[in-house]
Amino acid sequence: MVPFFVDLLSFFLKTLIVILVVSIPVGLVFAAVLKSKGKKNPSTYADSKLIIRDLKSVYEKRKKSMVKALSVYDPDKKIAALDEKKKKKKDKKEDKDLKIKDRQSFIENLKKLEDEGVFCPQNLYVVNFVGSTKGNEVKKLRKEIDAILDVATPKDEVIVNLTSPGGMVNSYGLCASQLARIRDRGIKLTCTVDSVAASGGYLMASVADHIVAAPFSYIGSIGVIAGIPNFRKVLDKYDVEYEQITAGKYKRTLSMLGENTQEGRKKFKEELEAIHARFKEQVQKYRPFINIDEVATGEYWLASDALKLKLVDEIATSDEYISKKVAQTYGCALQIMCARKQKRSLLSKLKQLILLKHIKSDIGKLLLSAKDDEFTGIR
Repeated sequence: MVPFFVDLLSFFLKTLIVILVVSIPVGLVFAAVLKSKGKKNPSTYADSKLIIRDLKSVYEKRKKSMVKALSVYDPDKKIAALDEKKKKKKDKKEDKDLKIKDRQSFIENLKKLEDEGVFCPQNLYVVNFVGSTKGNEVKKLRKEIDAILDVATPKDEVIVNLTSPGGMVNSYGLCASQLARIRDRGIKLTCTVDSVAASGGYLMASVADHIVAAPFSYIGSIGVIAGIPNFRKVLDKYDVEYEQITAGKYKRTLSMLGENTQEGRKKFKEELEAIHARFKEQVQKYRPFINIDEVATGEYWLASDALKLKLVDEIATSDEYISKKVAQTYGCALQIMCARKQKRSLLSKLKQLILLKHIKSDIGKLLLSAKDDEFTGIR
């Protein structure tokens, strides 16, 4: 009787092992497929959350951390810091009065700057835009601009830190229109460029009142490009017939599989020229002082050369310009970010389970080792 149960238990164990060996790889493959599908169909930011950072507070904390670090390694500064701390504890009222005086002095300095012609915003809003060729980031940009326009006034300034090599015409046209909403409300718009604002990226940047670019960033590429491969010769070689039926003379000007005609090529070229003309009109609308025929050749320039062509207004990095404007802002300086809520995939959950299993195994070995060596751990 006992051997029967032993055999039965052995059978169940073998069956369970087979199921696990088969199901785990299948589950991993299934999770990988789901993950790849998720990448092909990115979120529309419908479930995204808005993140707001106080830049003045960030800069102040960073400076305090550095000062504190210096005082740790410098005895004289450490003693001075302790004395200052004691003085502040003795008289809190005096400390409040000092803050009021500092604020008054700060406002007076800003008014002097305004008298010299420097724009000092009441509030500052900073947005980062890193664009891909598809321009899907417009969904994120729209949400961020919506949040800003809920509260911003013509006394404020919006800085868009822009990085983009350009891409699809309709997507970047919409991106530029989103930035135009800020200008149309009479709010000062500045674009900073650290690496590249070309083609559709420059289409966006040109909307700004002021363009600031790092010395070695790429600027310009005011042009339009399109191309498709044609496999007609390959099909002819293998005697494959391709049929294409359209309604409308120019429904399909160029084809990947059919035979292209000179008339079709001419029409396709005309369409590109029409888009290029709209591109030039957009740039000329917001930067009328540019010699558009000189810069709309499809070329790009380093920012130091683009300044001479009036494609940009100032040479500086985004860090330099933003920190300067934060110091010149009366009220708040906020960075606005729209982030997707990350959903954990089945693959990541399985990885975590495997990792936890290994951690538990290592801890168990460590405890056994400690027991054998009569070693006591942290109490």
